[in-house]
Amino acid sequence: MLYIALLIAILVVFLAERKIYEKHTFEEFHYDVSVGSEEVFEGEDIFLFEEITNDKMIPMPYTKVDTSLPSGLYFRITEYDAVKGMAKDSLRDHVQSVFVLKSREKIRRRWRVNCRRRGVYSVGSATVVANDIFGMNPVSQGFKSEPARSNTVVVLPRAIDLEEHFTSTYYHSGDVIKNHSLLTDQLLRRGTREYTSYDPMNSINWKQTASHGKLLVNDTEYTQRHRFNLMINMNSRDIEKDPRFPAGVDSVELCITVAASILDRISQENVPVRIISNTPPSAVGEMYAADTEGIGRDILFTGAFEGKRDMISALRLLAAIKVEMSCPIEKLLDYVLLYHEAFAESGNLIFISSYISERMIVFHSQMKRCGVNVIFYVTTTNRNTAVIPPDVEVYYKTYSDN
Repeated sequence: MLYIALLIAILVVFLAERKIYEKHTFEEFHYDVSVGSEEVFEGEDIFLFEEITNDKMIPMPYTKVDTSLPSGLYFRITEYDAVKGMAKDSLRDHVQSVFVLKSREKIRRRWRVNCRRRGVYSVGSATVVANDIFGMNPVSQGFKSEPARSNTVVVLPRAIDLEEHFTSTYYHSGDVIKNHSLLTDQLLRRGTREYTSYDPMNSINWKQTASHGKLLVNDTEYTQRHRFNLMINMNSRDIEKDPRFPAGVDSVELCITVAASILDRISQENVPVRIISNTPPSAVGEMYAADTEGIGRDILFTGAFEGKRDMISALRLLAAIKVEMSCPIEKLLDYVLLYHEAFAESGNLIFISSYISERMIVFHSQMKRCGVNVIFYVTTTNRNTAVIPPDVEVYYKTYSDN
């Protein structure tokens, strides 16, 4: 009888313990996350601080926390490689940890996080699995922190060397000339020089070329107050399978990187620049829509960014842009052509796209008749237009990552 009574007592204790843990495991349990930096550039690391708190009297003998990060952020984990005899870093999008949480106990951890891709990220997502003393009653719950300043990081796009990564439509031998300013003033000529692969064909001085028997171009002065606008195409190809999301995200991301590089290049020159794109203006603020009615409300059209102080605001806007199409690129081109006085009042437009199509060549021709010069930056190496007219200035990516 004593053994039966003891067995019944153990069973009662087991069932009571199980019931208590089923009901109260996640009561007064808190999961909080904060970041050490609010704003960084692509490729930089930040610290993420994770707090796990058990405020109740009941201990949590087994607590497994699976912490995950948004796509674009990665935990940098340093491990010792016994074979090579040295520490090695690895990047992971989630980590798992196991704890024993006593009653009224708080655990605070610090993670190193690599910000791989530009964007605005709110962190604080985890799945917690807890078990009772006997390890026979696991329960789980997901936790997600509300976006707040303390757990949000803005990852700004990092500039690249455009001369190193892009080359013009035509290839010729000769010295490479690096521009100190993005645009030149065609009315301020200081002579002629030999043609390089970075010169547009329309800058060739044919009289001097015929006279000297080699290609010569007009050597123009660089202007420090030349206005222009940037147009970013969210389509990754001429025809997308999904009408909202591009198939080639990486090539579109490179478009945003090129835009950031151009902004960085002219930040010292106090040149006013506007940004235009077929991406939802709502991602960065309704005030950036081209207008409130028709297709214009789906077009991102910013005010002018000028000088160093404004350029950081422009980079923040590029960080917040969604890789998403709010309207077909053809509708954007038609709209810009219709209101070219507003979109290209300076007479210059830089078009950044993953590809170049016949429709874009026609757009260049139509804008030229309106007195607007369009320059293309194409973020892929494939040329899907059979013939590029001599008066169209196009810069292609110089290499493939594949």
